[in-house]
Amino acid sequence: MFRTLDDAGLGEIARHHTARSVPAGVVVAHAGEPAGQLLVVESGIVSAAHDGRDGSRVRFPTVTGPAVVDKAAVLAGGRHTATWTTITPCQVRLLPASLLRQLIDTVPSLRDHVLRHLSEQVNQDRRAMIRRASGRPVVRVASWLLETGRGSAGRVGLPGSQEGLGEEIGLSRVSVNRALRDLAASGLLRVEPGAVVILDPPGLAAVRDG
Repeated sequence: MFRTLDDAGLGEIARHHTARSVPAGVVVAHAGEPAGQLLVVESGIVSAAHDGRDGSRVRFPTVTGPAVVDKAAVLAGGRHTATWTTITPCQVRLLPASLLRQLIDTVPSLRDHVLRHLSEQVNQDRRAMIRRASGRPVVRVASWLLETGRGSAGRVGLPGSQEGLGEEIGLSRVSVNRALRDLAASGLLRVEPGAVVILDPPGLAAVRDG
């Protein structure tokens, strides 16, 4: 988002809002807390999850820096809907919500970027709902892999192993494991520790759409 700013604007932010190093496994924003500051992840990976009172957990897609997380909550002046935790060591910077609103008002390119991002987030959430509505675990897993891997062959990291993927798409670890084994047996992917290597994107798409 801040790539749309000129050097002077970036320098002003850096002088007034210092970045800090955060080790892996640290919560940087709690669900239910007021979203009064914008969390900028300059490097590293963070994950988001919501824990229900009944012990259930919903995991959201991981975010890799450079990125800004939970912009919608900050702009709405609401509260964080998920707890954000560092998966790897991260460099983060906290900016006041008022600064984001000021930049949106005064920097057209940044405003356009924010609108595109929020629109894509809405579409991503709808695709996640459609994925969860599918009754077949293999379809949910294939759909998630294609979206996360952007439809290309290559390595896709799992969010907190197979159990984490299950939390994100509404399946048990056993169901995820079985679906991955079925897809691997069909030659569509290869399972590695903490990751999946997509070998045949068109084949995965056929499973998703079939």
